[in-house]
Amino acid sequence: MPLLRHAFALYAVRELGRFSSAFSRARESAPLEEGLQCVRQACVATLGMELDTLTRFDARSVVALFAAPEQARILARLVDERARLMVRHGQLSAGLEDTLYAGQLLACSRQRFGVPRDSRAAELLQREAGESSALV
Repeated sequence: MPLLRHAFALYAVRELGRFSSAFSRARESAPLEEGLQCVRQACVATLGMELDTLTRFDARSVVALFAAPEQARILARLVDERARLMVRHGQLSAGLEDTLYAGQLLACSRQRFGVPRDSRAAELLQREAGESSALV
Protein backbone atom coordinates (compact mmCIF):
# COMPACT_ATOMS: atom_id res chain seq x y z
CA MET A 1 0.00 0.00 0.00
CA PRO A 2 2.77 2.56 0.70
CA LEU A 3 4.07 2.00 -2.83
CA LEU A 4 0.67 2.89 -4.27
CA ARG A 5 0.53 6.06 -2.14
CA HIS A 6 4.01 7.04 -3.30
CA ALA A 7 3.07 6.47 -6.95
CA PHE A 8 -0.04 8.63 -6.52
CA ALA A 9 1.96 11.39 -4.82
CA LEU A 10 4.58 11.33 -7.58
CA TYR A 11 1.86 11.49 -10.23
CA ALA A 12 0.24 14.45 -8.45
CA VAL A 13 3.54 16.32 -8.21
CA ARG A 14 4.26 15.74 -11.90
CA GLU A 15 0.79 16.99 -12.80
CA LEU A 16 1.49 20.12 -10.77
CA GLY A 17 4.71 20.59 -12.73
CA ARG A 18 2.71 20.40 -15.93
CA PHE A 19 0.67 23.39 -14.76
CA SER A 20 3.67 25.54 -13.74
CA SER A 21 4.00 27.34 -17.05
CA ALA A 22 0.25 27.95 -17.18
CA PHE A 23 0.47 29.53 -13.71
CA SER A 24 3.22 31.86 -14.86
CA ARG A 25 1.29 32.93 -17.96
CA ALA A 26 -1.90 33.43 -15.97
CA ARG A 27 -0.11 35.46 -13.33
CA GLU A 28 1.49 37.75 -15.88
CA SER A 29 -1.15 38.41 -18.50
CA ALA A 30 -4.46 36.63 -17.99
CA PRO A 31 -7.59 38.05 -16.39
CA LEU A 32 -8.15 37.07 -12.77
CA GLU A 33 -10.94 34.59 -13.44
CA GLU A 34 -8.87 32.79 -16.08
CA GLY A 35 -5.97 32.45 -13.65
CA LEU A 36 -8.25 31.20 -10.88
CA GLN A 37 -9.74 28.64 -13.25
CA CYS A 38 -6.23 27.38 -14.03
CA VAL A 39 -5.54 26.89 -10.31
CA ARG A 40 -8.87 25.09 -9.85
CA GLN A 41 -8.10 22.75 -12.77
CA ALA A 42 -4.68 21.99 -11.33
CA CYS A 43 -6.24 21.07 -7.99
CA VAL A 44 -8.67 18.63 -9.59
CA ALA A 45 -5.90 17.15 -11.76
CA THR A 46 -3.41 16.74 -8.92
CA LEU A 47 -5.54 16.00 -5.86
CA GLY A 48 -8.84 14.92 -7.37
CA MET A 49 -10.70 17.44 -5.23
CA GLU A 50 -12.18 20.90 -5.75
CA LEU A 51 -10.02 23.77 -4.49
CA ASP A 52 -12.99 25.89 -3.45
CA THR A 53 -14.38 23.03 -1.35
CA LEU A 54 -11.07 22.22 0.33
CA THR A 55 -10.38 25.82 1.29
CA ARG A 56 -13.71 26.17 3.09
CA PHE A 57 -12.44 24.05 5.95
CA ASP A 58 -9.71 24.72 8.48
CA ALA A 59 -6.21 23.59 7.57
CA ARG A 60 -6.01 20.86 10.22
CA SER A 61 -9.20 19.19 8.94
CA VAL A 62 -8.03 19.35 5.34
CA VAL A 63 -4.59 17.90 6.10
CA ALA A 64 -6.32 15.09 8.03
CA LEU A 65 -7.92 14.03 4.72
CA PHE A 66 -4.55 13.40 3.10
CA ALA A 67 -2.56 10.18 3.24
CA ALA A 68 0.79 11.77 2.33
CA PRO A 69 2.55 15.05 3.07
CA GLU A 70 3.00 15.67 -0.66
CA GLN A 71 -0.74 16.22 -0.95
CA ALA A 72 -0.69 18.91 1.73
CA ARG A 73 2.31 20.55 0.06
CA ILE A 74 0.57 20.54 -3.31
CA LEU A 75 -2.54 22.16 -1.86
CA ALA A 76 -0.39 24.76 -0.08
CA ARG A 77 1.34 25.53 -3.37
CA LEU A 78 -1.99 25.92 -5.16
CA VAL A 79 -3.37 28.19 -2.45
CA ASP A 80 -0.16 30.22 -2.62
CA GLU A 81 -0.55 30.51 -6.38
CA ARG A 82 -4.10 31.75 -5.88
CA ALA A 83 -2.77 34.31 -3.37
CA ARG A 84 -0.24 35.56 -5.93
CA LEU A 85 -3.00 35.98 -8.50
CA MET A 86 -5.14 37.91 -6.05
CA VAL A 87 -2.31 40.26 -5.13
CA ARG A 88 -1.39 40.76 -8.77
CA HIS A 89 -4.98 41.86 -9.45
CA GLY A 90 -5.18 44.20 -6.47
CA GLN A 91 -7.11 41.99 -4.06
CA LEU A 92 -4.63 42.27 -1.23
CA SER A 93 -6.81 41.09 1.66
CA ALA A 94 -7.84 37.92 -0.22
CA GLY A 95 -4.19 37.33 -1.11
CA LEU A 96 -3.16 37.71 2.51
CA GLU A 97 -5.86 35.28 3.66
CA ASP A 98 -4.66 32.68 1.15
CA THR A 99 -1.03 33.19 2.15
CA LEU A 100 -1.93 32.62 5.80
CA TYR A 101 -3.96 29.54 4.92
CA ALA A 102 -1.08 28.09 2.90
CA GLY A 103 1.20 28.57 5.90
CA GLN A 104 -1.33 26.86 8.15
CA LEU A 105 -1.49 23.91 5.74
CA LEU A 106 2.28 23.54 5.91
CA ALA A 107 2.33 23.77 9.71
CA CYS A 108 -0.42 21.17 10.02
CA SER A 109 1.40 18.91 7.56
CA ARG A 110 4.54 19.04 9.68
CA GLN A 111 2.51 18.38 12.80
CA ARG A 112 0.66 15.41 11.29
CA PHE A 113 3.38 13.77 9.22
CA GLY A 114 6.46 14.90 11.12
CA VAL A 115 9.22 17.19 10.01
CA PRO A 116 11.41 14.55 8.24
CA ARG A 117 8.54 13.27 6.04
CA ASP A 118 7.36 16.80 5.30
CA SER A 119 10.90 17.85 4.37
CA ARG A 120 11.18 14.96 1.91
CA ALA A 121 7.83 16.02 0.45
CA ALA A 122 9.17 19.55 -0.02
CA GLU A 123 12.27 18.23 -1.79
CA LEU A 124 10.18 16.03 -4.09
CA LEU A 125 7.86 18.89 -4.94
CA GLN A 126 10.72 21.22 -5.75
CA ARG A 127 12.55 18.63 -7.83
CA GLU A 128 9.56 17.32 -9.81
CA ALA A 129 7.38 20.41 -10.15
CA GLY A 130 10.27 22.78 -10.78
CA GLU A 131 9.98 26.56 -10.39
CA SER A 132 11.07 27.43 -6.89
CA SER A 133 8.36 28.70 -4.61
CA ALA A 134 8.30 30.48 -1.27
CA LEU A 135 6.47 27.47 0.13
CA VAL A 136 8.97 24.85 -0.93
